[in-house]
Amino acid sequence: MECKVSSEECVGIWYKDGAEIQSSENLTISKDGCFHRLKIHKVTEENAGKYKFEADGRKTESEIVVEDPPRFDTEELEAFKTAVTVKKGHKATFKLSYNGREPTKVQWYLEGEELSSEGNINIETLDGSSRLLLMKLQRKDSGEIKIKLKNEFGMIEAVSQLNVLDKPTSPLGPLEIVEASSSIIEFKWRPPKDSGGCKIQNYILERQQVGRNTWKKVGPIGPEAKYRDTDVDHGRRYCYRLRVETEIGTSELMETEDIQAGTKAYPGPPSAPKVASAFKDCINLTWSPPADTGGTSILGYNLEKRKKGSNLWGQVNPPNEIIKDKGFAVKDVVEGIEYEFRVSAINGSGAGEFSTPSEFVFARDPKKPPGKVLDLKVTDSTYTTLSLSWNKPKDIKGVEDEAKGYFVEIRPAEKTDWDRCNSNAITMTSYTVKGMKSMAMYWVRVIATNDGGEGEPQELANYILAMPPPGKYICT
Repeated sequence: MECKVSSEECVGIWYKDGAEIQSSENLTISKDGCFHRLKIHKVTEENAGKYKFEADGRKTESEIVVEDPPRFDTEELEAFKTAVTVKKGHKATFKLSYNGREPTKVQWYLEGEELSSEGNINIETLDGSSRLLLMKLQRKDSGEIKIKLKNEFGMIEAVSQLNVLDKPTSPLGPLEIVEASSSIIEFKWRPPKDSGGCKIQNYILERQQVGRNTWKKVGPIGPEAKYRDTDVDHGRRYCYRLRVETEIGTSELMETEDIQAGTKAYPGPPSAPKVASAFKDCINLTWSPPADTGGTSILGYNLEKRKKGSNLWGQVNPPNEIIKDKGFAVKDVVEGIEYEFRVSAINGSGAGEFSTPSEFVFARDPKKPPGKVLDLKVTDSTYTTLSLSWNKPKDIKGVEDEAKGYFVEIRPAEKTDWDRCNSNAITMTSYTVKGMKSMAMYWVRVIATNDGGEGEPQELANYILAMPPPGKYICT
């Protein structure tokens, strides 16, 4: 800070917030002729305030504002970031020290919701430090803990994690029967919705033979959600109870439905196969699994095909090689022959009934859309009709395949959308448009189509007036 006085003989005094100040380790006061200077070597928050220079009864003032945004203590911040894990009913403490220009606003959050001192929550903020105390914690209190500091110069936040451990919830159904033979029952279930924040150590299992009152303790069976019971009698029915065990405790039980040993339940039919793509040497199919799996896992599928006009179905996959995926590329086809397909699902009991057949499909490469029609022209017209004729597009192998039908479209001159005159493709190379408005102006075009799609439209070169022709209209 610098002041210039009118005489070199003047003696000046510097003040901060009304108190006289002298040179010190961090502050130098100097005089050079008429210039009086005050230099602060390293500005800190303590240097903020109002400064005044006074000489010969005159004075001038200025103010230093030190921008000092909030910041956390580095060592404490690293410790704060470490997750805090406590058991249900216990308490958890989060604390951080900070620096920065006061006043500083301190806010605490749990899972994005701001906390305040009430009930089981206590927040203490004093002398550059803030502490959050959470008491009588429940499993639902687990989540992200965040502290946010804000003053007039900036904002900073830090995040930690709170994990509250509790007993797990019960296992989940529905039960999936993997195998139900005369001597084995194997089934699976789903893990609990919430393990209580702990690793599952065991499932505890009990078994009851239906018709008896006693339950047999099978014991802890490990952390995998499945069980294979080899101590069953053919034809008898069994029921099971399941609990989850973790280091915190044991869940409530889940009781299964009755399972009979030795019964066969075949799966229902899958969906009809759909043709994903077809070529001269390969037809690609997909299907969906059956809604009814027979109570056990689907192991795979059998696929059959037959030619159009034949009553004989032949299996596509070898008998000892079931199809694992929900789709298959059939390569044993003859170019130009039309085929249909059906599929059956296989579970532990065997193959179920076949699906309904697919649509017929040719073993041939995909068709290319046709080209533009040729020699489109008007052959006759009235106030309400327009007769057209044209020639087939050229058939260019590998580029434009033969046309199988045609669509005629018209567009009133004042509109931008085309209206299709025939909903189904016509095979004739002539057409009469009906229902036109007398003396209205129309644009007209024809589109060729085949199994590969629609070709480019061919328009008449000029618009048409709905009226008897004064002459002959030709499009070239």
